[in-house]
Amino acid sequence: MLNNHTIQHHTELLGQLAVSSLDIMRLFVEFAEEAAVTHADKDSIINAFRRVVRTGVSGVADLDRSVSFETAVRESLQARRNRRESTLADLRSYTSRMLRLGTLRECLLRTITPDQCLSLLRAHFNTSPHVFRKAKTVLHSIFTYGIRRGWCSSNPVDSLETPPVYEERIVPLSSKQIRALMRECRKEDMREMLPSMLLLLWCGIRPGEVRRLKWGDIDKSEKVVYIDGRASKTGGPRAVPLRGKAKLLLEHTNPSSLLIAPRNWVRLWKRLRLRAGFINWQRDALRHTFASLHLKRFHNLPQLQEEMGHRDCSLLRTRYLNLRNVSASTARRFFE
Repeated sequence: MLNNHTIQHHTELLGQLAVSSLDIMRLFVEFAEEAAVTHADKDSIINAFRRVVRTGVSGVADLDRSVSFETAVRESLQARRNRRESTLADLRSYTSRMLRLGTLRECLLRTITPDQCLSLLRAHFNTSPHVFRKAKTVLHSIFTYGIRRGWCSSNPVDSLETPPVYEERIVPLSSKQIRALMRECRKEDMREMLPSMLLLLWCGIRPGEVRRLKWGDIDKSEKVVYIDGRASKTGGPRAVPLRGKAKLLLEHTNPSSLLIAPRNWVRLWKRLRLRAGFINWQRDALRHTFASLHLKRFHNLPQLQEEMGHRDCSLLRTRYLNLRNVSASTARRFFE
């Protein structure tokens, strides 16, 4: 029940808003027609109207707390400023394309729909399944950050399907090809590349990880190389045994703080491949070679997954392993 004071206050407020009783009646009639409650009793109509008003006010408040897509991109990049420079460069490349080519730039983050996200990805990142998946991951991370900041309540990218990626299997290097690479590494002007080659081939370590490793990461007593969070691509630490020719690393006496790979590694690695006779180089060929020979020799997929730093065995099964041309004797000689 409304007391006289409340009724007087509401009457004065309506007068200040210049809203007449006729206006109120029209508003209720329009609401009843739109909400299909024309046959309900008076209290039901008023309660329904009250819920709509409160929901609307809450929705407006949520929009006021949101920010534009451009601001969300900028702030999410700032929050990840401590990531590796290579990771940040990748993020900047994708987000700059989203802002430059997309239509979401000025949209409030809370109002962006899954259809708008899908249109952006299809229009500007559909050149390959890999690019589409990477762009989708970056876009998802922006909304995830927005949820943490209270700029949106859900992630519209969650409902988007991801196209499958059918990776071409990479053929492991032959014994002849491995010998050609090692022969070039032993030459005077390429000798500083030898430690990197040993880690790439006999430990299966990623090139980016090798370039971040220091001599102090090699434990001579345990005969392992430690890849900690600083060097690891995925952020997870692991220890990889030194087998085969990788044991040559135990003979080095370099300062523990010194990087294992030379600073001009990229240029030297390209020159080394060309001199060893590789005109067309398959990406991660050394890592794939290690994986295939490892499984042929030790028959232990979980161990291989752990040493390579994968979260699970699915990628190894679908892309990395190619045992057709790998013999047991070749794998044994490689690691022993």
